[in-house]
Amino acid sequence: MKLKAQIKGLMRFSYLSENGFAKSTQGMDAMREMLYDPARLSRRFKLFERLAFHTMSLQEDTDFTCAVLIGDSFPDKARAELEDIIRDFKPMQIVSLPPLVHIQAVKQAFNALPDDPSATHIATFRQDDDDAMHRSTTARIRAVADNLLQVRTDTKPFVIAFNRGLYLDPTSETPITEWYERAPLGIGLAMVTPKGDHATVFRRNHRNLMEYYDCYSEVARPMWIRSVHADNDSTAQPQGRAGALRPRGVRRVLADGFGLTPEMLDDL
Repeated sequence: MKLKAQIKGLMRFSYLSENGFAKSTQGMDAMREMLYDPARLSRRFKLFERLAFHTMSLQEDTDFTCAVLIGDSFPDKARAELEDIIRDFKPMQIVSLPPLVHIQAVKQAFNALPDDPSATHIATFRQDDDDAMHRSTTARIRAVADNLLQVRTDTKPFVIAFNRGLYLDPTSETPITEWYERAPLGIGLAMVTPKGDHATVFRRNHRNLMEYYDCYSEVARPMWIRSVHADNDSTAQPQGRAGALRPRGVRRVLADGFGLTPEMLDDL
């Protein structure tokens, strides 16, 4: 029997969960106030449109689904704006849930996506609402997953990671820099599991996945843009070595891989 992976993604958009944020210890009311602050949501929508949604809609392989996870208390005006942005992009759908323990919310969001009965495996990938992924990401996930499934003898889940990309920090003297990460970053990160195995790419902290699972990682080209800003929930610091891309190379990578120019990122 030919083994085949179905690709399912998850993007959390200011989802109000019981845990999962560095600031979750402040309590639900404080989290709700922080997440739904109008100024913060305005910033998130700008990042979402310019980076996350823009590059998701450019994917060369569109045979995937992606849940945009929001809370059931997400402001009506913001939900209408989100619906308007994604309306014509069929792979993406909104999943609204009440506050849950993070891992349970993740499972429900993935389960809400349609099932491909011909698939033998599920490749779950993650994407943040303020980052960008290379236009070939889902195509690479499919190619790597399907080919590794043919040669692996271990039936346990495995991980596909892209460890080379760009950091975008508007406050830096050099706003866009290239980095090679020593451990997987979350952008476009995927976990391939047999159908019926309920593990997903959110099973463990993305930086630690290689301690628990076989991991195939690529550094052939920059595959993501990680945005650094005041609203980052976690410390957005590279963990690896700097690359050698100069401004002309950065411009080429942005255009070819992400459909962007440095000027399009200036106001972020």
